[in-house]
Amino acid sequence: MKLKTAAALGLTVGIFGVGSAFATFARIESMGKNTTYIMDDVSIFDNPANINLYPNYLIGGFGPYQEDVERGTNKDPQHPTFGGIFSISLGSEESPDPRISIGGLFGREDAELFQFLPDYYIDEKGQKHSVPRTVTNFDGFLGGTLSNGNAMGLHVYIAHQDGGDETESGVYQVDENAYASVIRADAGVNFQLTNTIDFELSGGLARVQYGPEHKNFFDDGDFSYLVSSRAFFALDALDGELVPAMKAHFIKAPGMKDTHAQVGLGVNISLDRGFFWLGGDFVWNKKKARDWVFDYKTGEATYDAQDEAGDWDTRKDIGGVVSFGIERNIWFDWFVIRVGGQKAVLYTECDKNESNAGKSGICSDDGTFFSTNPVGNGKIDDHVGWGFGINIEEKLKIDVTIAEDLLFRNPFQGEGRWFSRIDATYSF
Repeated sequence: MKLKTAAALGLTVGIFGVGSAFATFARIESMGKNTTYIMDDVSIFDNPANINLYPNYLIGGFGPYQEDVERGTNKDPQHPTFGGIFSISLGSEESPDPRISIGGLFGREDAELFQFLPDYYIDEKGQKHSVPRTVTNFDGFLGGTLSNGNAMGLHVYIAHQDGGDETESGVYQVDENAYASVIRADAGVNFQLTNTIDFELSGGLARVQYGPEHKNFFDDGDFSYLVSSRAFFALDALDGELVPAMKAHFIKAPGMKDTHAQVGLGVNISLDRGFFWLGGDFVWNKKKARDWVFDYKTGEATYDAQDEAGDWDTRKDIGGVVSFGIERNIWFDWFVIRVGGQKAVLYTECDKNESNAGKSGICSDDGTFFSTNPVGNGKIDDHVGWGFGINIEEKLKIDVTIAEDLLFRNPFQGEGRWFSRIDATYSF
């Protein structure tokens, strides 16, 4: 996801988090699009200590399928992922703790950071270059637990391309201007404070870079900082949990600064053959940009490196997000149906610097307006989603997000797609 999503729709990816055991991105997209208020394996990307809660399983998926294709044709999903987590117990058969866990995942794009990679950049000579697609895209995890079950973890994310242009899928040619790099390192803890309270805290350091200037990780400037925390309070009266949470980041990239903070409160409840969660968040975001050009017709975002001394445009968003998700087994114990949604209402204030006349990276003019998340564009941050899951002997789990327009198509035209995401996990 890139800046154009925030610029065109008035909503930043940082507003939403990226929810029960062996969850997948497809499950999240189907039932609420937010995992802040439920414990899930996808939360390992927010807090690496959580890899210790999901030992010995494989995970993979085809990634989001949102490409536009001509009628009567097809196209493979472009962002597949696969990986796994493995654990070694150092305890006894009665108590596996302490233990050591290691994990890895290939192919994931970090949405919180990738939004700051534009489609193109213009170098000091005025030449336009495409920002290349990163190819390394690897998440690495290392974690462990103490004898009391308290967990700790480390995470590194590396997505890089330097010197190559992908002319078609899997085919590369030399391009010295093709440079993009997203690097992130995190540490986190997950402590059971009492029999009814679990507490999580994590923090990270990151860098977002792209041409024309190649930098080492520890060069001055453009560092980003991220922190998140949440707690689970068991409530016997509801057969569920009360979950307060917070999240903040300061992200700096060429031509861009983004400061984000959110706090919220949610609840998750076990139902008869099902599960329900509900949450609300207060959101504050301040985005500053210079030398960014956004084409609203083509949807392309460009960073102009010729005018590094340009003054900053400023955009402030303040508001709230309400989200929910529900799933229930129907017909058979191995089949589950899911539905969920979210609604964001933000008040936005734009301050357009006159020296950036003709540029509209975050604001096309001075003024204020209200905005919301996309009503229905088939992406993870729009209003509603639905899907189903298949559970085979608590080992193999397959989750599917159904295309939101499936029931509204002309069946005689052969248009569109049935599913927008398919993921699977296997526990062993």
